[in-house]
Amino acid sequence: MMKLQDRVAIIFGGTSGLGEATAKAYTDEGAKVVVTGRDEEDGKRIVKDITDKGQDALFVHADVTKKAEIEAVVDKALEAYGQIDILYNGAGIHDAYDNAVELEEDLYDKLMAINVKAPYLASKAVIPHFIKQGRGVIINVGSQATQMAGPGGSAYVTSKHAVLGFTKQLAFDFGSQGIKVNILSPGFIETPMTDGIDDERLNRIPAKRAGKPEEIAALAVFLASDDSNYMHGSNVFMDGGWVLGRK
Repeated sequence: MMKLQDRVAIIFGGTSGLGEATAKAYTDEGAKVVVTGRDEEDGKRIVKDITDKGQDALFVHADVTKKAEIEAVVDKALEAYGQIDILYNGAGIHDAYDNAVELEEDLYDKLMAINVKAPYLASKAVIPHFIKQGRGVIINVGSQATQMAGPGGSAYVTSKHAVLGFTKQLAFDFGSQGIKVNILSPGFIETPMTDGIDDERLNRIPAKRAGKPEEIAALAVFLASDDSNYMHGSNVFMDGGWVLGRK
């Protein structure tokens, strides 16, 4: 039996990179997925890739900085499939390594709205349904910046530390009600967000390469499946060893 048979997943940030790979990995394991994002062309392309294989997916346009649009995604998922089992909070942006002096306030606010507030809004919208059905999975997406400074600038690193704390508190508050919450922390992965970044620290990664979205998606399948049911509030790194020996 497939690991996610007949489960329904909402993928925020699902129109490229890790989100796209995760949506396809979930459907390969039997899930139905609601792909969300602001790029309608890519969203429809991904859904077509999935449905052409006889699998089930739909695209819902959503701006994760807007509460009403997040709630509309949840309503659409329930209307289409009657349940929600997995919430994947994968929308995120980077800050081009700006320090606190260089960083413009409007970029700080935008990054916090997408990287921190959006997972809160999505979780707030979905958790009541999880409580009602007595089960649910939330996967937040972090990075090596959940543990260390340097993989981004002031706003990005702050945002990922915040999401780690949010993940732990969600697990603490709702784990006893059948809701499993963990954070997946990739290293440097070949995605549109990292395209064009030339970071000499890549040369010091023990794995000697960047990661691939499909590798992270396989971990997301594990975290969504029953195989990880005793994991609550964990920060799971898949980074080629980037954080080894770092604080």
